[in-house]
Amino acid sequence: MTNITLPWILVCLGIFLGTYLGRALPFWFSRMESLPEGVKRFLEVVPAAALGALLFPDSFLGSPAVIAAAVVSLAFLLTLRGVGLTLVVLLTISLAWGGFALLPG
Repeated sequence: MTNITLPWILVCLGIFLGTYLGRALPFWFSRMESLPEGVKRFLEVVPAAALGALLFPDSFLGSPAVIAAAVVSLAFLLTLRGVGLTLVVLLTISLAWGGFALLPG
């Protein structure tokens, strides 16, 4: 028999709330005619934050410094110029692959 304790119940409730809110918030916002200005600014930077969270840690942990700096710089510049997230990811992956192909050894 398993021992269900308060910390496990709180963990399950936290996971439930996080999952539920992550899926329900877009539906709630879609029913609003206009969003508050702070929410609009927050939603505008979500793609850039997601891109940074995906590219930044792995680029410095698993690749040479030159490739890491080039990939992060390219992603940063393209995002500042307003390039779409899919194209930014495609171009940075291509740059990383090209950099690894050109490395000696």
